[in-house]
Amino acid sequence: MGIVKFKSKAAGDIVMFKSNADQLFRIMGIEPSERGVIEPRDLAHAHAQLVAAVNAERMARAENPIDEDELSAEEKIALKNHVGLEQRAYPLLKMLEEAAKKEVDVHWGF
Repeated sequence: MGIVKFKSKAAGDIVMFKSNADQLFRIMGIEPSERGVIEPRDLAHAHAQLVAAVNAERMARAENPIDEDELSAEEKIALKNHVGLEQRAYPLLKMLEEAAKKEVDVHWGF
C-alpha cells in the first residue's frame, strides 16, 4: 500500500494512502499516476468534481438511512469507523481552494 503526498505553495502537505488518492483522482477526472500536477486553470474543475461526489454521497445517505438496530455488533463498529468521502476529500478540497485563490499548482508524488 503506497503513499501519495500532495503539495502546494498555498497549503500544508497532505499525505494519504495511494488507494484513497486514486479514488479522488478518478473523481476529479485525473488519471492516477505516481507524479502529477493540477494547474491553476484546472483547479476549479477538480474542486467541483469532488464537491459533486461528496454531495452525491450525502444525498445517498439521506435517501437510504441505516437502521443501526438491524446491524450486528461488528457492523456497528465498522459503521462507526467508516471514513466517508467527505472526510477523506476535505483536506484536498481545502488545498484546491487555497491554491485557486493564490493561483498556484497542486503537485503530488514527491
